[in-house]
This record gives sequence, C-alpha cells and structure tokens, in this order.
Amino acid sequence: MQGTKSIADFTIKNWKNVGVFLILLGLLTMIFAEDLKLGGSLLIVGVVFTGLFQGPKIFKILKRKNW
Repeated sequence: MQGTKSIADFTIKNWKNVGVFLILLGLLTMIFAEDLKLGGSLLIVGVVFTGLFQGPKIFKILKRKNW
C-alpha cells in the first residue's frame, strides 16, 4: 500500500498528471457545480501546469515539417 508523497518526491510525470487533473476538475466544477470563478481558476492553473511541463513536447510536435 502506498502512502502519501511529499512534494519533494514528485517527479515530472506526477506534475504532468496534476496539471491534467486540475484541468478536468475545473471543467467538472464549471459544468456540475456551476461555479464559474472556481472552475475557471482551476482550469487556468491546470493549463499553466500542463504548459510548463508538457510545453516542450508540444512545441516539438508543432515544429514538424511533414504534416
């Protein structure tokens, strides 16, 4: 059984997953709870996390010449 992790033990993969989780949580909050401020802020934070940790990979994909 796995216990809780401290923030120092997080890997890049964990931070990517946190970003995607925050995006989904923000969308669900906006849809089901109808709280646009909270859902929007979670969505923005999730997009920033995802952009920071997956941004280089996205830019590599966008630079490909053979689309």
